[in-house]
Amino acid sequence: MLDLQGCELGLDRLGVQRIRRCVVHTRRTRPRRAGHIALRRVPLRPPEGKCPNPANMSDFLPHPFWNFSLEIYSGEGVAEACLDLQERRGCDVNILLFCCWLGASGRPTLTADRLRALLLVSDAWQAEIVRPLRSVRRLLKDRPWPGALPETVDAVRRRVADAELAAEHAEQIKLASLHMPAADRDRPVEKRLRAAVGNLGVYAVCLGVVPDAKDRAAVVALMAATFPGLPRQEIERTVGPVPSSSAPSR
Repeated sequence: MLDLQGCELGLDRLGVQRIRRCVVHTRRTRPRRAGHIALRRVPLRPPEGKCPNPANMSDFLPHPFWNFSLEIYSGEGVAEACLDLQERRGCDVNILLFCCWLGASGRPTLTADRLRALLLVSDAWQAEIVRPLRSVRRLLKDRPWPGALPETVDAVRRRVADAELAAEHAEQIKLASLHMPAADRDRPVEKRLRAAVGNLGVYAVCLGVVPDAKDRAAVVALMAATFPGLPRQEIERTVGPVPSSSAPSR
């Protein structure tokens, strides 16, 4: 999964929808001067906290969903929330971010049937590509390799980490190509919040998960980063209370 840290990457500037102070802003691409390389500070931290090679990042197709993911993941508690949901609930972090982006960009709430169709694609990619790469990366990090120079093992691990990040990017581009209905740019931010929360609720249904207090806290962290202009109380009210069946007994 994506693991983020502040570092400068040579990413193309393009229109990215962001929620700031309850208003959606769109960045405009600036014309580049000859010989000028635009560097943008992006909160991206690939696995193991290593900054990816900017030359490798130039191969990534730019997309508003990808840029949204890079930004939101730097939000307070977002990385921890995503990792928690990944480990405890088996969530695909790209799907979590996709649910947030669809709502934040003014798109309709996902239906369970539509999300299940998307999960058929993303689950196969995760199982056959992303998770094997993650396993190799962790194996290179955690297991001693007698007779091998640490520098060479670390170099291989970094290459695998780059491949893992590229695989995450490819999954996001595929998801957006399969489902990107027209956005309502005039949709009030409160309705965008409800749509994002609703999308995550649909994902929980597809996973067969009954949300508990930890799940609620993770969703609140995601929504707070996605909608930083909204009061925390409004976000918590929209997310709702923990279902009584999963609330801790007193």
